[in-house]
Amino acid sequence: MPTTRVDVAALLRFQRFTKVPQAKLRRLATAMSVRRFERRAPIYVRSQPSSNLYILLAGAAKLSGLNKEGRLVLTTLVSPGDAFGVSALTPETVHRFQCDAFTDCVVASIEAQQFVEIMLGAALTDFQIVMDMLVSPLEELVTRYLLMLRLPVKDRLITAFAELGSKFGARHEQGILLDLPLTHRDLADLVGATRPIITQHLGDLERDGAIVRERRQLILVPDRLSGEGAIDPPAEVFVPFAARDGIGANAMATN
Repeated sequence: MPTTRVDVAALLRFQRFTKVPQAKLRRLATAMSVRRFERRAPIYVRSQPSSNLYILLAGAAKLSGLNKEGRLVLTTLVSPGDAFGVSALTPETVHRFQCDAFTDCVVASIEAQQFVEIMLGAALTDFQIVMDMLVSPLEELVTRYLLMLRLPVKDRLITAFAELGSKFGARHEQGILLDLPLTHRDLADLVGATRPIITQHLGDLERDGAIVRERRQLILVPDRLSGEGAIDPPAEVFVPFAARDGIGANAMATN
């Protein structure tokens, strides 16, 4: 059975809590509940609603994300003192990862609303706006690149084009223009590959009509890029966010 209180001394064992004022620390401890999880037991499930913030008090937990086959794979291990389940502090409030006990675990949890009120004296909805501005893009970046680590170079390059197109693309008669002075070295650094390998893949994509070179700029052809590689991203992911409502029917036909 969960308890209704965490001992303040248990939190002070971890460096990140030593700077929290004692009054706030006592309120946090009072608001937290504790549960024990046996090895391999789920702590929370991916895609389910997220309303609590978690602190690992003992043991090890694992966070798993989906790979390109849609299978959950180990992404990172959580150690004692780490906070996790931070999606509860974002506007989406849905778990992007799954968390399971890697060993027998002791986990403290606190409602996100209570955590924000105690630590900041603010409403959760106000804090979520700040998180959406500052942290959500970073979380999306981490999620994307964790996936890219398990992809072949060509699929990593296509994933990078999806990000670049959505952020920096502009409508062009041939597709989506990347108005950036990108070199082959830049793309190689971005996806963790060598410049000659990137040059080879760019040549393949150009021959397939998935990209067009115009002087020193690249034009992405979404409906062709969506059929390249092993991940088959939908055509609209290459389109700038502001222009997605107007994506043509031909580009959507590959979904």
